[in-house]
Amino acid sequence: MRAYLQGLGRGAVPWLLLASLCGWGWLLGSTALLSIPAFCGSLPAAGYALGWQGLEQALLFNPPGPLVLAWLLMLLAMTPLLLVQPLRYVWHRSLRRKRWQAVSLFVLGFVAVWSLMGLVLLGLVMVARLWLGLSSLPSLGAALVLCLLWQASPFKQHCLNQCHRQSRIAAFGWRFVRDCLGFGVTVGSWCVGSCWPLMLLPLLVEQGHLLLMLLCTLWMLYERLLRPRPAQWYWPLALCWRP
Repeated sequence: MRAYLQGLGRGAVPWLLLASLCGWGWLLGSTALLSIPAFCGSLPAAGYALGWQGLEQALLFNPPGPLVLAWLLMLLAMTPLLLVQPLRYVWHRSLRRKRWQAVSLFVLGFVAVWSLMGLVLLGLVMVARLWLGLSSLPSLGAALVLCLLWQASPFKQHCLNQCHRQSRIAAFGWRFVRDCLGFGVTVGSWCVGSCWPLMLLPLLVEQGHLLLMLLCTLWMLYERLLRPRPAQWYWPLALCWRP
């Protein structure tokens, strides 16, 4: 952690911080986009709600375009500072004239994975809204229990450990493109495995959406600063007292 903190004033960190602040600023200034969790539900029958007609009604009142854009803005706000170490590795492992290409390929792979996961999470939120109605408390309570269980699970710790792994990056040709893009996909996949419940929680609240986003972002960043440890069951709050 000390080495990480010592590097916060150098390299890509100012640019990643700027990107994150742009995401937060855009979300703060775009009130229409803050209706991500405001899915229309309260349908009379669960069979209708989860059927094709229920889905059509949900999509009618919640067009996919703005939801996808809002999800990408969430990624821009919440994830850049998680990429400090991977991007530093990609930057130093690439030839000087190919560094920006390497970074672009890595980010493309990372964003592609999280974009696909975003479709899954938005689908889950939509189903929860259709099933449970307009009140967000039941779905938020269920998601919070799921999040706590996932945070304590060995698979969560395994994914978090894998986020620190570094892949080989070739210097030239097709292998260079494959390695940079593949490294982004790999880091994105392990990041999804580690963080998806924390990304789901803000989607389920209407009041305090940005505050919960901020808290989840700080927790994900704190986790990423910790050293790897054995994959086993841990009480999530025990991380706060880890040596």
